[in-house]
Amino acid sequence: MMRWIEIISLRSSANISKQFVDELLKEVSESDSPTDMPKHLVEIRVYRHSFVETDLSIHIYWESESGWQHKRPLGLRLSSALRNMGLLNHSIWVETGALQFHANYGYSSPQDIRAPDREGSASQATRRLVAKEG
Repeated sequence: MMRWIEIISLRSSANISKQFVDELLKEVSESDSPTDMPKHLVEIRVYRHSFVETDLSIHIYWESESGWQHKRPLGLRLSSALRNMGLLNHSIWVETGALQFHANYGYSSPQDIRAPDREGSASQATRRLVAKEG
């Protein structure tokens, strides 16, 4: 299984209310019955830019087999609903690696180095890095 993310970013000329975003997500999720929920959907997260109040980013997290990594109907519906509100960018990003940190008395240290290849196993470069540190 591969992890990937569908990102819909909007730069609007006006503030977008939290209520509008909540209603949009509710409407989109209700358009799919529980049995019709998009296959491989993990979660949806909504972000606002830390300084530019009119910037909004919706991240749709997926996990699927290779070949599924393209704009899905759920993302296309969200893009369509936001398109007239400003500049819109809709893109797909496939996870190629991860470095996970866990808090340890105020300090963080790497716990898991992972760079999945097409078969989902650690890449040779990652194995060399871990062997070198070990």
